Parts: sequence; structure tokens; C-alpha cells
Amino acid sequence: MLPILDSDGMREADRHTIEDLGVPGIVLMENAATGVVDALRDSFPDARRVLVLCGPGNNGGDGFAAARHLANGGLDVELCLVGDPARLSPDAATNHRLAAAFGVPIAVIEDDDLSLVEALLDDWPADLIVDALLGTGTDRPLAGRLAALVETVAASGLPVLAVDVPTGLNGSSSVVPGSHLPADMTVSFAALKHCHVLPPACLACGEVVVIDIGIPPAVLESGCALRLTEGDDIALMLPSRGPDAHKGRFGHLLIVAGSRGRGGAVAMAARSAVVVGSGLVTMAVPEPVVPVVDGACLEAMSHALRSGNDGSVAGPEGLEMIVGTMTAVAAGPGMGTGEGAEATLSWILDNWSGPLLLDADAINILAGVPERLAGRGAPPVLTPHPGELARLLGTATESVVADRLAAAREAARRAGAVVVAKGHGTIIAEPGGQAWVNPTGDVGLASGGSGDVLTGAISGLLAQGMEPVRAALVGCWLHGRAGELAGEIYPAAVPAGELSVFLADAWSELEDDDDE
Repeated sequence: MLPILDSDGMREADRHTIEDLGVPGIVLMENAATGVVDALRDSFPDARRVLVLCGPGNNGGDGFAAARHLANGGLDVELCLVGDPARLSPDAATNHRLAAAFGVPIAVIEDDDLSLVEALLDDWPADLIVDALLGTGTDRPLAGRLAALVETVAASGLPVLAVDVPTGLNGSSSVVPGSHLPADMTVSFAALKHCHVLPPACLACGEVVVIDIGIPPAVLESGCALRLTEGDDIALMLPSRGPDAHKGRFGHLLIVAGSRGRGGAVAMAARSAVVVGSGLVTMAVPEPVVPVVDGACLEAMSHALRSGNDGSVAGPEGLEMIVGTMTAVAAGPGMGTGEGAEATLSWILDNWSGPLLLDADAINILAGVPERLAGRGAPPVLTPHPGELARLLGTATESVVADRLAAAREAARRAGAVVVAKGHGTIIAEPGGQAWVNPTGDVGLASGGSGDVLTGAISGLLAQGMEPVRAALVGCWLHGRAGELAGEIYPAAVPAGELSVFLADAWSELEDDDDE
């Protein structure tokens, strides 16, 4: 798992390495600069004229050092310092002096006149911009000269390589606060930052490359509360199946869901649970829905529940007959939020203490009262999209979208649950505050029913005895990767009913990579 740090965490890692371990800051800066140069040469091999924009802080120092190395390597380099040379940080001042000594031209902009930059963009012209203006330190929207500068550079259409963090973004936030300089590539030092992985800020970072600058991994991991999942780690979590395996060893999942017209949600969840290895799957649905799900998922069993006049579940009667044989329960997809559905969920919460996943309508029934789930023996798994997460917390969807990580952590804490906050870069948060970002998935998953497939994948793993956090991490990875693989066939949206086939392909891919 790759650590993801906020700006404070990165500053502390720098401080500890420099002050406590004794690595000179100028050494870290030199390592950063050589990493930027290597990434630039690999990704922009045709760039011959490079304009390096530097600010007065250490991010600018990285840019001064990188410019020196690029010029030494034969590229035509122009340096532009935006700020007062007398206010350079000590290490930046050293690299400013070295760049000048090595013959790199350095222009200075201390006022609002951007004609010099405009000339370098239009008349020279540059092939590539290196953005070393601010780095992780930005904590407020750009204004004045800097805002005008980034808008001018962005309007040029030239490719941009950002040093650590694109100017205008905050390393601690997913928010795009205003004027910023979108990058085609971002070279991050030592660790990923929040803005590199969480939307919408991550969409302005382009390809993100993390380089080692000499900070020990243990320092980066210390106190880290957010990580990016990786395929190698997920592969190690996959459940094994011995040669003498039989279905009784892999659990029995009960899915309580569905209503008239929404049986497909249940069938897709059941099908994906079968694919990820649940030994048995039973679909408990209102009586009119039984023929639909029986025909849609041949591998799963069905159990009829009493139905109301509207075709939704009228109550939990009948669940007591079967729940004792289950190893996990999932509830919610297509279930509705009427009195019968609410009574059914209440019965489950009162009478089932084992592994539990709640999705869709089961989450909506708990709107404003996530604490109702607290104190269970094992944390339940919740899989809300932003609207459902907002209803659960009793807040506006806009506030969840603005900071999905904070919302996921709050819901996990209040519910005592593992919360899977779905979206681009799905976030998995546990009650203690640890969280993970899932990197798989693409826009092809933006289709009705894809969330039901995720429900089945995670609950199918729960049924096999996998711990809730691991089931969520593995299920999200497989689901996202299945969407990517299916997207190679379906260029717009992936039909959710097709995803279960690609879940198997994603699983096989992980096993193949683990064998290499």
C-alpha cells in the first residue's frame, strides 16, 4: 500500500529526515531535482526548450536545481523566478546561485508585468513548462500576479510538468479552489499527496509519478492514515481454494433485497457473489420477484418473503427460518424504504450478529442515524454513493462531494462500520480513521446496477470469512478492474449484468501477477 500524505505530514517527514536523522535539506533537494529530470526525459523525450517557472520557496529550489541538470544535459533552458530573489529560502538560494553559475539564464518577475513570460511562451517558444512555483504549501486560492500567470501559461496549451503539486492545488485537499495550472504530469516527492488521488483535484495532476528523494519508508508510514491500494497487496488477500475444496467451506450468503420491477439488482449481486467464490447464495425477495431472480441467476437459491400490494417486502417473516444457516447477510439493493422494508432491516439488525453489508435502500432507511449500527461484534460494511452517504450523515450531497474522505471517516466513526464511499477513487474507511483509496475503475462503471455488483462481490467475500476491511479492499479492486477490462469492449457504459464475467478476469489477472 502506498502512503498518501497531507501537507503537514509531508512537512513532518521532511523535518524528521533533516533534523533528527541528519540528512541535509540540500541533499533532498538535489535528489528531487534529478528525479524530475529523469521523469521529464522519459515522458517528454522530444522537448528541447524548457521554461522552468520557480517560486521563492523550496519548490522553486527544486526547479533551480532541475534547470541546472537539464542545461548540463544539453537542453535549452530558461529560468523565471516569480518573486523577490532576496526572499529565497536558504536551500533555494543556493540552487539559484548554482544555476546562475552554470550559465542558466534567469529572469525575474517582481511585479504584474507578464510580458516576459508571454514572450517565452509565444516567441521563443518553449516546448515544455516545468511548474516549480509553489508545491504543497498552497492553502488558499491564487490571486493577483500568480493567478494571472497560471491562467496565461494554461492558455498557451503547452505541456506542463508539475514539481510535487500543480500550482493552485492544496496537497491536503481534493478541492480545486480556483485558478490553477493543470499538469500533464506531476512528479511527487517521497509519497503521494491527497490532491494526487482524490477528485476533482487529481484530474488536474495528469500522470503522477512518485520518486524516492531519500526519506526512509518508515518515516513516511509513521502516522500515515491514508493509503493507495496496489495489486500486489490485493493478490495476497485473495482466499485460497485447496484441491479437496467443496462448497460447504466457502460460506452461505443471504441477500435480502428486491421489489417488483427491481429484481435485477438482487440477481446481479447474487451472480457476482457466486463469481467471487461464495459457496452458496440465497436471495430472499418478495414473492412476486422470485420468478425474476430464479431465471436471472441460476446458481443462487431463492426464498420468498411476504409481499405488500406494491410488490415490496411486507416484513421479515420467514427470515428466521433460514438466517441461522448463513455466514453473511447483505441487504438493501432494490428493497425500497417503506414500512415493510424498514421492519425487515430492523429485524436483521436485531437478530443477525454476523458479517453484514448494507447498500442502497438499507442505508437510506438509516438516514441521519448511523449510530444505530454502532457496537456490533464485527463492523458492518456500508457501500453508499455520495447521495446515500449524505442522507446517512444528515447533510447535503454537495458537502460530501466536496470532501468525500472526511464524510467517509465520519460515517465510519459514527456507525462503527467499514464505509465504502463509492465514486472516482473509491474510499474505504474504517472506524478508527484509517482509510484507503482504490485506484481501479473508470467511467464505464457509471451505469445502473454496477453498485449491486460491488455489493455482491464484497458480501460474497464476507461469506467466505474474510475480514470486513479486507473484503472491501479486495471487492473494490476487483470491481474497478472488471470495469476497466469490460470498458475495452463497451466503449461508453458497461452493462452491469456483464461485469461479473470480468470480475473473474480481474481475479485471474491478480493471480497471474502474483505467480510471476
